[in-house]
Amino acid sequence: MDHGYRYTYEYDYPAGSGMDGVFGVIMSVYLIILTLVLIFALVSYIFHSIGLYTIGKRMGKEYPWLAFIPFFSLYIQGYIGDTLKYNCPPFNRYLYDLPLQYALPLLSIFSSVAYMVPLLGGLISLVLQLAVYVGQLLIYLFIFQYYEPEKKYLFTILSIIPVVGPLLVLYCTRRYRY
Repeated sequence: MDHGYRYTYEYDYPAGSGMDGVFGVIMSVYLIILTLVLIFALVSYIFHSIGLYTIGKRMGKEYPWLAFIPFFSLYIQGYIGDTLKYNCPPFNRYLYDLPLQYALPLLSIFSSVAYMVPLLGGLISLVLQLAVYVGQLLIYLFIFQYYEPEKKYLFTILSIIPVVGPLLVLYCTRRYRY
C-alpha cells in the first residue's frame, strides 16, 4: 500500500557544526605558537649552556660540560658565582657563607617537591623559583663585575631578557683567558 508519500530529508551543509573549522584554525595557530616558543626556549638554553661552559672551562672547572645538562647547569652557575662573588663587595658580606653551587640546585629540587604540596605548594614553589632566578641574576652581576665592571648594572638588567644574558656573557668573555 503505497500512498505516494516520500519523505526524504536532504541538507546542503555538512554534518558537523560550523565550529569545526574555527576550532581547527585555533588549534593550528596554537601549535604554531607553541612550536615557536619551544624553539626560542631551546635556543635560549643552548646559549646559556655555551656561556656557562665557556666560563667554566676558562676557570679550570674539572667538568665544564655539565653546563649542558639541565640540573647540573645550576651547579656550574653556582660554582661560577662562588668563585666570582668575592669580587663584588656590596654582596660579599651577605653571600660569604652561602655556597651557591649547592644552594641553586637544592632550591630547584625543593621547588619541585613543594609544588606537590596540596594547598600552598604552588605559592611556595613560586617563591623558591623566584629565589633561584634572583640567584642567577646575582651570578650574572658577578660575571659582569669581573669582565665589564663599567657596564655591570646595565648588562645585569638586560639579562632579565632570556637570550640576552648568555649572549652578553659570551660578549664579555670573548677576549679574556685564565
